[in-house]
Amino acid sequence: MTTRRTPAGRFFLASMTLFMAAFAVGAFPPATAQTSAQANPPRPTSAPPTQDYDPTQSRASRIEERKDGLRGLIWEVKTKDGANTAYLFGTIHVGKPSFYPLPRAVQMALLASNKIVVEADVTDQSEGSEIAKIVDYPKGETIERHISPQLFARLKAQLEKRKIPYANVSAMRPVILGGMLPIVEYVQLGYDMNSGLDMALIKRAKQEKKPLLQLESSLAQIKLLTSMPPALQESFLDNALTTIEQGRSADQVTGIVNAWQAGDPKLMLELADDASRGQKDAEKLNQVLLWGRHPAMMQKIESYLASGETHFIAVGSLHLVGPKGLVNLLAQKGYLVRQL
Repeated sequence: MTTRRTPAGRFFLASMTLFMAAFAVGAFPPATAQTSAQANPPRPTSAPPTQDYDPTQSRASRIEERKDGLRGLIWEVKTKDGANTAYLFGTIHVGKPSFYPLPRAVQMALLASNKIVVEADVTDQSEGSEIAKIVDYPKGETIERHISPQLFARLKAQLEKRKIPYANVSAMRPVILGGMLPIVEYVQLGYDMNSGLDMALIKRAKQEKKPLLQLESSLAQIKLLTSMPPALQESFLDNALTTIEQGRSADQVTGIVNAWQAGDPKLMLELADDASRGQKDAEKLNQVLLWGRHPAMMQKIESYLASGETHFIAVGSLHLVGPKGLVNLLAQKGYLVRQL
């Protein structure tokens, strides 16, 4: 397997599950959703309410072997006394069938876990109506009134290129459109949200009758995006358009996928750092969309570690790597952390 160093948009890739939530609940107009989600393929139903796990009811299957060197990003985390364990798995929110079966270490960790935790259950429709309300401006307002004429012209050009009618998306906020367009690009490259690692784990939790928990709710994630200051939302859209205009979308997703396949957190961090250089408001966006979410995530992860049950915790890969990543934050607090 080759490891290719290519640019990757840190704040977009770190927050892609936020945009997946909006797609999954149908917050985008039909024509747009069809272009970007491969004609709206069937989605899994919501996970059942969390309940105590009964191993006798599990449908866990045997380990499926791979013949290649796919490794993925997974860490074992233990309390200081070694009594309690959790697993941290770095995900990519879009995928291909070639990602499966998952690496052996990941399958072993799943079998050893009582509960599966995802960043957000994007199949949960319970908050769909609330999400649909906040991805758009109030009735009668359009994005044209909220961004510069120059940025609007660039946006219109990219919409026309992809045959997305402006009327279908005119009310969307800049940060939502800035997330939608890269997803369209990735789908055209053969990636699919339904083949993403998050979706695979949600399906697996249901198949094995394991409780499915969330680090964040889909509604909270979309609120985080849409509550960003207007100037920061405009910068997010500007950066997304720049990546597309420069033809870097393929390199972007390929670089991240290769780093994940190789199980190389250092490479993934380098890709993210390289991409952040020169982008508008990069530090502010990283803080809002990535690092600023870590204290709440840490609180939940520590509660799982204290519970006495083994949790398999899946979160976007860029949340795990680097000095401000969850892996390092846990190590700093004295937990015993090792990459598998």
